[in-house]
Amino acid sequence: MGTVIARLLTWQILWMIRWLLAMLPHRRFEAMQGRLAGLWLDMKNIPVYSGGATDTGFGTVRVFDDFERKAIDTTNLYTGNNDAGGTAFAINEQRNGVVRGAVDTDDNDITNLFKDPVIWRPNSGGPLTFETRCTLITSIANGETFLGMTDDDGTDENPITLSAADVQTSNATNAVGFAYTGGGTVDWKAVSVNAGAAGTPTRCNAGGATTPVATTWQTFRVVINQDGDADFYIDGRWHYREDAATAPATSLCPGWALQSGGAARSLDIDYVYLSVGRV
Repeated sequence: MGTVIARLLTWQILWMIRWLLAMLPHRRFEAMQGRLAGLWLDMKNIPVYSGGATDTGFGTVRVFDDFERKAIDTTNLYTGNNDAGGTAFAINEQRNGVVRGAVDTDDNDITNLFKDPVIWRPNSGGPLTFETRCTLITSIANGETFLGMTDDDGTDENPITLSAADVQTSNATNAVGFAYTGGGTVDWKAVSVNAGAAGTPTRCNAGGATTPVATTWQTFRVVINQDGDADFYIDGRWHYREDAATAPATSLCPGWALQSGGAARSLDIDYVYLSVGRV
């Protein structure tokens, strides 16, 4: 009898939460409807299927790389480039595992890293979620930094760069993520390009500044739904929604890029996480 009463009370609370969520902006509670549905089914002892495929209990494809090893596999898992004077991304033996790439003082030299292969597509029963934890090292002045998802894993390029006045240059055809330009305006910017059409660079400053501080970790997340709309988060806080940020049928991969602007600096990557619906 006690179990029945407990379930009835829980169902009542769930209905109250559902009503409350309906009154608040959906983007602040990404995927909450699915989570509540999963909880409801679990309470009734019904198997919960999630993601794109419904014939399996593993309907979501997930990858998490914490870099807790001696070397990056650049044959099967990653592709990197570095111009003369730069230092290719490689394992940096710090606590818990980190990779580091660097640029020198030669203007416009690029060092980048891409996680192969290009197989992550938003319209796969989504959402497509990318998360990484990073920090700039030595300097945040001058040069450009990008981290996010891109459609190219082999080119010596920075997928999206910003001028000091936040004018976007799109080197990738489809990409979505975060960009920061030292010597430009404050805060990380949410950036995107959809089939060659640039989105609107937007400051991520909800609840306070997000301007990087050297050697201070920040966590970046992009959630892309099946229509290619993207929600941007830093340190767990939602900052912006870009509609039609990227082409939903175009495959992407994670990418990080440093571009020199006259100041030598490095980027440390603590981990990368990916998830999307299985097809």
